[in-house]
Order: sequence, then structure tokens, then C-alpha cells
Amino acid sequence: MELTSFIFFMFCLLTILIYFVIPKKFQWFVLLISSIVFLFWDNFSISTVMQAIIVLIPTYILGIQIEKYSNTKKGKWLLIIGIAIILGQLAYLKYTNLFLTTAKHLLKLINIEYKFTPVYRDSLIGISYYSLIMISYLVDIYRGASKSQKNIFKCALFMSYFPILTSGPFIRYNDINEDLYGKHKFDYNRMCNGLVRVLWGIFKVLVISARLGIFVDGVYGNLESFNGIFVVAAVIFFTLQLYTNFSGSIDIIMGISEVMGVKLPENFSLPFFSKTITEFWKNWHITLGAWLRDYIFYPLQKSNVMQRLTKKCKEKFGKKNGKKIPMYLSMLVMWILIGTWHGGAYTFIIGSGILQFIYIFLENELEPIAKKVNEKLHINMNSFGYKLYQVIRTFLLFSFAMIFFRATSVSNAIDIIKSIFALNRPLGLNLELIGLDIYNLLPLVLSLIALFVVQLIARNGSVREKLFKKNIAIRWTILYILIFAIIVFGCYGASYDPVAFIYKQF
Repeated sequence: MELTSFIFFMFCLLTILIYFVIPKKFQWFVLLISSIVFLFWDNFSISTVMQAIIVLIPTYILGIQIEKYSNTKKGKWLLIIGIAIILGQLAYLKYTNLFLTTAKHLLKLINIEYKFTPVYRDSLIGISYYSLIMISYLVDIYRGASKSQKNIFKCALFMSYFPILTSGPFIRYNDINEDLYGKHKFDYNRMCNGLVRVLWGIFKVLVISARLGIFVDGVYGNLESFNGIFVVAAVIFFTLQLYTNFSGSIDIIMGISEVMGVKLPENFSLPFFSKTITEFWKNWHITLGAWLRDYIFYPLQKSNVMQRLTKKCKEKFGKKNGKKIPMYLSMLVMWILIGTWHGGAYTFIIGSGILQFIYIFLENELEPIAKKVNEKLHINMNSFGYKLYQVIRTFLLFSFAMIFFRATSVSNAIDIIKSIFALNRPLGLNLELIGLDIYNLLPLVLSLIALFVVQLIARNGSVREKLFKKNIAIRWTILYILIFAIIVFGCYGASYDPVAFIYKQF
């Protein structure tokens, strides 16, 4: 069920109507039924039902038992069992091919040829999301930071709350349980706020992301026909496509959830205004970064192995440098896991993982040198020009890494990079080959300008709040323009396959 499809909006409308009509004490149960329908809508089988049961029942039972033995050895073993069950299923369903590919390459090093047929298994939508959500649920109970849910059906709702299944954000039990199981009155202002956010999300997905995708697919599918300038444009456009696709889907689901009174954590905070990659990742997929810091990076840093390594490194390399090695090692593990989470292929591990680690490592280590160079050259690091340079540099570095994210294989990514330097090809833009005409390019340019303006306004506070403070004429003029743009310029219709959300596969 695609988030921009007619059936999805009818599904949400029906859910919301029933949600506010029935007695409030049953509202959470409406969300559970809707979540189950959404979860199995596109893929109902014995296999997918078993996948849900394999995660839900052990997590529910172990959560209660872990609470009894929190911060004890027995509780730790129960936690390990729970994590092993969740990760075991995730690895089996998503990473079998990655394991087999790795085995093939390792065996090739010792001159053993190994052939394998890729394995395709049906998996539930959002399996990577709910797997990590349930792991954090068990860990928080073990740490004593959260109570276990004694009602198995409420536990099932936490695991499968339908708005988050396609694209997140990552939720934590303590942050959402009151809203998720609470009683909510219909609120007109809350509904208006939510629907405006839904409209903006639809605009980003159907008007901007869909057209950018046509350009990117056209260039990447015919690399030999395009000058390197257009390949660079495709690389940049893919980053914008990914952002508008991902953040647009987040806007849609957060707006719908807001209408029902369930507040979800923000997942983006103007990432393209970031001046470093470190800052960028604090503003992009915020909840994933926070999850990995809290449940991977910090525990690794505090582990006995890392504490012993830190002590040895300090003795050998000094206090300052000795602390860095274990920190960077923990960081490398975290970034490899981020890349692996995004997909069972080396392209994701490189683009979303290793390259991001390299960027941050170089930022940290070269910062003192860059500062000295800037001082010698009398460069004002607080000037608008220098900050603009930092923003552009960060954007281009991230866009380069996304070449691997978008590529079908590592060799395909290398071909794309080589094509960037192919400046001897004809400079003319073959619109027919791309699949866009001038009438589609113009709305794309105008919509990108609109996106940039909204982002600039958002730097000084909530755009929706500013909109609702305007007089009724201005407010409805802006909303009608937005609705008109979606209806006239949105990519949909009988011949259009609804935009497949890029993050849905995770």
C-alpha cells in the first residue's frame, strides 16, 4: 500500500473516522487492527504471519521476564536471547545474499570457485524498523529505563504502528506509550496542522521526487550518452530525490499520526544547511543516528574490551591519541552497521557507512590543520561566504557517497564516477532519452525553488505556525496553490506506478 496511493488515503480516512467515533478506551485497538491490515496488505502468507509471531511473542514474554531481573546476570542472558531471536530472523530474511557473496569473495582469495544462486525471501514491510524498535524496547527494560507492556495486543501495536512501517521514524516505548494507548478527542486545529503537513509531503514526493527520479533514471540508465556535466547533475538530483522522497514520506505519516493525537519524533532538521558531515547526520535520519549512538556506540565504548584497549592505547600513544583509537574503532563499527542496515549489499555499506566514517574521521583529524591554514590566509571563518562554502562542500561530499547508495553494484558506482570525467561527449541535453520534456522541467525547477524558500523560512521556526498566523486570505491562497500544484503537476494516473518509497525496502 503506497503512501501516495488513493487506497492508502481511503484506508487512513476510514481509520481516523472509526478512531474518533468509537469509545475512546478502544482507540488503541483501532490502531492495532489498522496496523495489522497495513502490515499484511501487500504480503499475506503463512511465512509473513510466522515472521510477526517469531518477533512478537518472544519479545513480549522476554520483556516481562527481563523486567523481573533487570541489571542482573540472568536478565542479561534473557536480553541476549531476545536480541538473538530478532537479529537472527532479520539476518535470515535480509542478509543471506550478503553472507553468501562475502563467502564467495573470501573463497576466491584461496582459489576456490564458489557459485551461488541469489535467495529471495518474502519479508514483512518495515522489518528493519520494527526489529530495531523491539531491540531498544528490551534493552530499555533491562536497563530499568522502561517498564514492560503486560498486554500482548498493546505490545503488538507498539511493534507494528502502521505510520512508521514504511520509513520510520524510530520510536521508543517510553516516548510514545502515553499517546499510543491514550484517549484522544477530535481536535480541529490539530487536524488542520496534520493535513497541511500531509499535503506538503505529497507535494515533495509526487511533484519533486518523482520528476527528479525520471531525470536520474534517464542519465544513469544511459551513461555513455551523456556528458559528465549531466552525470554530475544526476548525482546531485539523486540526493535531492532521496531527500524529498524520504522526508516527504515522513511528512505524510507524521501528519496522519498527528491528526490522531500520536506525536512522533522528528527525523529531519534542515540537513542541507549543515556545514560538516557530523552536523549533517545530526539532522538527517535523526532517530536512526540516536538509536545507534545509544544502543551501539556508547555500549561499545563502555564495554570491558574497549576499556582495556583504551588503557593500552593511552600507555602506548599518550592520553590524547590513546583515547581516539577505541573511539574511532567504535565509530567504524557503528557506521558499518548503519550501511548494513540500509541494505544487504556492499553498495549500501560503502555509501551509507564506510564513506561517512571516512568523512567524519578526516573532519576531526584535519580540523586543526584547516584552522591554521585559514588563519594564515586571513580567511574569516564566520563570514557568509565561508559558511556557504562549508554547506556546499558537505552537500557534495554526501552526494558523492550516494552514488554507491543508488548504484546497482560497486562496479556500476565506479562506472558512474568515471562518467563524471567524460567531458568529451556532446553537451546537448537529450530530453527524449531522459524521459522529460520542457513542460516537465519547468515545474521541477519551480518546485525546487519553492522547496528552498520553505527551507529558508523553516530556519527561523515552524512554517506551519507562521502559515496559520497569516490572515485567512493569504493562508488559503497558499494552500490552494499547493493543492493545485499537486493535482496539475503531480506524477500519478492510470499509467503511473505510485512512487515506491526508497526507504520502504528497509
